[in-house]
Amino acid sequence: MAPGQGATPDSNPVLGGDIVPVRSVQDPYPSLHSVAVDPENNRVVISDSNRGSLLVYERTSGGNSGDVTKPAWQIRGPATGMMFVAGVAMDPAKREVYAVDNDIGDRMQVFPYDVEGNSRPKRVLHVPHGSWGVSLNRSRDEIAISVEHINSVVIYRQEAAGGEAPLRVIRGPRTSLADPHGVYFDGVNNEILVANHGNWAPLDETDFSGVLPTGGRFQAPSITTYPGGAEGDTKPMRVVQGPRAQLNWPMGIYVDSVHNEIAVASYGNNSVLIFRRTDTGDVAPLRVIRGDRTGIIGPMGVAIDTKNDDLWVTNYGDHSAVVFSRTAQGNVAPKRIIRNAPVGTPAIGFGNPGAIAYDSRRDELLVPN
Repeated sequence: MAPGQGATPDSNPVLGGDIVPVRSVQDPYPSLHSVAVDPENNRVVISDSNRGSLLVYERTSGGNSGDVTKPAWQIRGPATGMMFVAGVAMDPAKREVYAVDNDIGDRMQVFPYDVEGNSRPKRVLHVPHGSWGVSLNRSRDEIAISVEHINSVVIYRQEAAGGEAPLRVIRGPRTSLADPHGVYFDGVNNEILVANHGNWAPLDETDFSGVLPTGGRFQAPSITTYPGGAEGDTKPMRVVQGPRAQLNWPMGIYVDSVHNEIAVASYGNNSVLIFRRTDTGDVAPLRVIRGDRTGIIGPMGVAIDTKNDDLWVTNYGDHSAVVFSRTAQGNVAPKRIIRNAPVGTPAIGFGNPGAIAYDSRRDELLVPN
């Protein structure tokens, strides 16, 4: 523009509207999280934490090819209210699916069995921040939910909704709860079992948010067991903990009350560990499924179908779920695989990325989640 000339309205246009990015880093495929099996109705529900959905499969879905396995149907969309879906459970009698949002979701959504697409939940329960796992005890009509950040297990009525308070809370220094993830409410033996990562911090409930860290410590990962009616600062009945146990970031947990066994998805060492239900102390697993033939990569969820002798494992690391014989051990190939992406597609692992930084020395993008 020549000196002295006035600017015209179009001389410096401002970009706006729906601008396509130059490039993006995203995962277009489901990130499989937790799994629940209903052998009575021959269906399996898997939570997708990446796209905030529930994937429903026929129980016999999957195979040994590299083909993507299409779900029978999917629940997904803004009306569902689902975000980072972590825990999932099913009630075959009431034909309901329970989905707990971790991260910033702070809700549990309940859906009827036969809904799909962008459907509103049947009811919604507001749960504590950091909720992760969920398990039903139909004999007590209760729900147990694990809460990471405040080292707690909260127990609600099964029909709880809205802002309803829990019936009781397991919490305190004597509980040995430390960053709890997987939870299982065993209705046969009336026990609550919890898989703990081992990060512990006391919390002073005096600030506005109700969670103010005041220090903490790291301890070994563990499985802790409590009476079904436990509340408050209850000491566990049993604790599996120590180097022989091989627990490393234990995630989902399942109790096989028919065979008195516990299965744990051990994320940190790509394993499924099976213990006796009554094990305590620094004990070795009864069986271990681990190795390059297993297809276990970042296991997050685990479930046992005693009717059909199947053991299900969801992989957060590569968009797949693998199914083994219940008694499988060692470096064995799965009976069948459910794939949600082409073979070899890694999971990006985003979980509500909250910031980004650029490391100019290494030419790397740093994304905390």
